[in-house]
Amino acid sequence: MAIDFTLTPELEDIRDRVRTFIAEVVKPAEDEIDGHGDHEALTGKARIEKLIELRKLAFKQGLWLPHMPEDWGGMGLGHVELAMVQAEAAKSHYGPWVLNCQAPDEGNMHTLLHWGTDEQKEKYLRPLTDGTAWSCFAMTEPEVAGSDPTLIRTNGYQDGEEWVLNGHKWFISNAHRANFAILVARTEDDPDLPQAANTAFLIDLP
Repeated sequence: MAIDFTLTPELEDIRDRVRTFIAEVVKPAEDEIDGHGDHEALTGKARIEKLIELRKLAFKQGLWLPHMPEDWGGMGLGHVELAMVQAEAAKSHYGPWVLNCQAPDEGNMHTLLHWGTDEQKEKYLRPLTDGTAWSCFAMTEPEVAGSDPTLIRTNGYQDGEEWVLNGHKWFISNAHRANFAILVARTEDDPDLPQAANTAFLIDLP
């Protein structure tokens, strides 16, 4: 049975709104920020203020957090609908960030939403959805090929009430500006499934 990718009139309207917002608001601002055409590139405080201004406009127009449930301030879209929004947002390299659905924060929001405790959600997820924090996902390691979670060498062991982590992560997108990381480490030697050897840790970053 074929998958029906037909969009409802309501979702067609959302796609049109995102398309218009990117074309008429974000793309012209992108030229201004990056210094295309007759513009001189914005730097420092002016650049940050312009990007924040765009985020406020996205929020005002109801285009904020397309991937998150409505009770977390999002649009509550499903996978097909989100793919539609991301395709339009990606027509500007600032688009996903302006809508607050950019990697790695988007995936980390899902992780925290589904598996975080109430305390973790308030401390880590809430600032992400508010757009006041950044995160990263630390899995890739230099000792193994790619990002295969079954080959992770970073290990963790419990010492009293604390966990001790040993290992080396690299090529971690957004790490240089992230407020926290979700870090994957091996915590079990002989699990029933290879993936079950790992645990995800929330790490505050300086």
